[in-house]
Amino acid sequence: MLNVLIIDDEPNVRLGLRKIISWEENGFKVCGEGQDAEDGYDKIINLKPDIVLIDIKLPGKLGTDVIKETIEAGFTGKFIIISGYSNFEYAKTGIKYGVKSYILKPVDEDELMDILLKLKKEIETEKRWALKKTVVHYANLQEMILDEKYNFDKEDELNSSYYNYDRFQVVLMLNQRNKKNNLFNLEEFVKTQLENHGDVDIVKFEDLILILFKGFKEERVFKTLDAVKSKLDQEVENPIFITIGTPVNKINKIRSAYNEAKELMEKRFIFLEKGIISKDNIELNFNNIKVDLNEVVFKIYSFVEVNDLEQIEIEFRNIEAAIIKEGYLEEEIKAYSTRIFIELKEKLINDYDSSEIKIINNEEIIKNIYNQLSLKSTIDYLIKNFTDISNQIGTNSSDNIIKRVTGYINRNYYKDIKLESLAEIFNYNSAYLGKLFKSIEGESFNTYLDKIRIEKAKLLLVDDNLKVYQVCEKIGYKNIDYFHSKFKKYVGTSPLSYKKQFDKEE
Repeated sequence: MLNVLIIDDEPNVRLGLRKIISWEENGFKVCGEGQDAEDGYDKIINLKPDIVLIDIKLPGKLGTDVIKETIEAGFTGKFIIISGYSNFEYAKTGIKYGVKSYILKPVDEDELMDILLKLKKEIETEKRWALKKTVVHYANLQEMILDEKYNFDKEDELNSSYYNYDRFQVVLMLNQRNKKNNLFNLEEFVKTQLENHGDVDIVKFEDLILILFKGFKEERVFKTLDAVKSKLDQEVENPIFITIGTPVNKINKIRSAYNEAKELMEKRFIFLEKGIISKDNIELNFNNIKVDLNEVVFKIYSFVEVNDLEQIEIEFRNIEAAIIKEGYLEEEIKAYSTRIFIELKEKLINDYDSSEIKIINNEEIIKNIYNQLSLKSTIDYLIKNFTDISNQIGTNSSDNIIKRVTGYINRNYYKDIKLESLAEIFNYNSAYLGKLFKSIEGESFNTYLDKIRIEKAKLLLVDDNLKVYQVCEKIGYKNIDYFHSKFKKYVGTSPLSYKKQFDKEE
């Protein structure tokens, strides 16, 4: 079925043209009407009809001016000029723009039908040739990318068409199903979205859709893909993930750009939430992230036990960052996540009564983790489960409160910590918290803090090339004399003597 657009400023003429022809019986459909030059131009550009019936004289400008402007804008359909004037000068103007069909008013239905059928045959022939040319072009593109022995010097359609460009960018997206329709064709959908965006080749590679942008600046590529992804995410089951190869300036470098984009596609599980990635925008700096995977279970367990939800999340996010840094594969990530969950579960079951905590069975753990679509969703799943378990254990026992307090002190000893500030953090009366602390730890809050700081000072004096006053600052004391007195009290010698003692031993 070919689409036909009628453009005429007279409503009766437009209505008559609709009625004198049995459009659908002959393989046509009237897709719209234009009532003047501006309206007609907009309808041609937006509706993209196969055939346009256009009056030679329209309000605003000549029909041939509309023809000229739409052709310059990229329209490739056919035109039939309708005129009440027999002056051939009008027709000659249209011929200049490739218009071969011209008919006088009042329109004779047989004459119009003959013209329409002739154009129909011409359009169908052109479409067959275009399809054949496209098939050959994309077959050549696949060969160029997949065949390492491809001859870039041979004379063929692909090489000759690509040598007109000095910039290429390869984009890949994973083919997937529509939310409702299993017959959804992602390749055709993308072609429809990009048909007006310039020189773009789109071809299917097994389960991947390859998009080759020719002559595009990188900023325009990202902007175009953002718009396409936004529409695709409304259509498909899972979030669309797009990878972009580094721009290249020669045809013989397209394969390397494809391989780079394909390698990035293997990181889909890690970077799914980013949506669109290139080599440059995933080179994140995780130099300060260090996670000893052997200690993970012990550390998370201690935070679960004292209901420190903030530290539970921090620890899992550190794991997430470490995984990204190391570039683990999806299967490795899921296996490791499963191991963390099950080991923590076994430790909790050993230490707590089944009446205190409810944890899903191993089969369900494995199923849930292996159904996750991304690293982030996997980590989110772990955080949710262990914060829930931590809440089940209970937050109000005296032991748990003091465990949380001592944990906080151990992590923040170098700060200006006071009992009053801790009471505020843990939502307790400071006097009551001080008594509770001493009853459980056997010493006052201040004594505990001093001992922690002095132990840290001993390590710094031995291991670091630091002055005594620098060590004092690093462990949280503001007064050097106070540091001296506390150090001598707990160690039996001054900080400087302690430092010199170890310097001699070395």
